[in-house]
Amino acid sequence: MLRDYLNQVVILKSLIGMDEYNEPIFGEAKEVECRLIDRFKRIVNDKGEEVVSDGIIQCYERIKVGDYIDNRKVIAVNSIVDLEGVIGYKGYLL
Repeated sequence: MLRDYLNQVVILKSLIGMDEYNEPIFGEAKEVECRLIDRFKRIVNDKGEEVVSDGIIQCYERIKVGDYIDNRKVIAVNSIVDLEGVIGYKGYLL
């Protein structure tokens, strides 16, 4: 059902590690079909800090905290689970 709404394309840069100066190293950028919702929301990130998210990405692509989507850092990941306990898709907070 979500596939019908994946009518936007964003550029994903996946974090693959850190260099000797503790700067992030990213893999090759790729296009990802998704649904992008621009809205502000106060959340708690993976470090327990309260931060403001400025967007939500819904897609089937595997994305992790620290990746960049359209030059915006992914700060949290939420799974959308149906009533049978199956993960339908993931929501990524930017």
